[in-house]
Amino acid sequence: MAEKESKFPTHKNHLNKTYLEELNYKFWSTKSIRFRSSTRLLTQNNLSNKAIGFLSAYLIILGLLSVYKITGESMISDNLIAFGTTTISILLLAFSQMEAAQDFKIRARNFQECALKVSALYDELRIFKTLQNSSEDDTHEFCKMISKKYQAVLEGYPNHESIDYKKFRVEQRDYFELGPWICFKTNLRYYAQVKLVYHAMILIPAIIIIASILNSLEKGL
Repeated sequence: MAEKESKFPTHKNHLNKTYLEELNYKFWSTKSIRFRSSTRLLTQNNLSNKAIGFLSAYLIILGLLSVYKITGESMISDNLIAFGTTTISILLLAFSQMEAAQDFKIRARNFQECALKVSALYDELRIFKTLQNSSEDDTHEFCKMISKKYQAVLEGYPNHESIDYKKFRVEQRDYFELGPWICFKTNLRYYAQVKLVYHAMILIPAIIIIASILNSLEKGL
């Protein structure tokens, strides 16, 4: 009799096998995604600190323009400097408060702890599969036991974001059989969601300040 055709794509072969194999996939994917979540949050924390540092530096730079009298008819007017200083001050205050509320480091630590606990369960499962000489009842009991441990771990931590799962799939593109276009869109979305705001906070004020100085210099010539 011909072999029954699989109902699932290649990367879901675990669904065609035993529950033990399904648990193996769940543990592997969950720990990987949670590690990815921790990395993302630490990246955002690092970029957040840099953005706040740059905004603070821009405030000092604008103040120095007036202190050292680098203003006048041929340079940036005092009113423009005052407006820029006030704008960046408000932006820095609001941005700092919003970023502090994110608790990036604490959330990253929680995701890492969750990943480590699931990783321990994954190792336990791999050992059981490697040394398995047990009966069907023993396997059934082991699956029930380790599945309960897995659920207990998940209940103790928040769920990851969808972008973390998508990024994990891109990192395992061969396993999930993803094409270049899907990978490109995912990486672009990841950049927009994780890094774009911080890069804008760092670069846009600098571009505006430099452009204003160059424009004033041209008018003064």
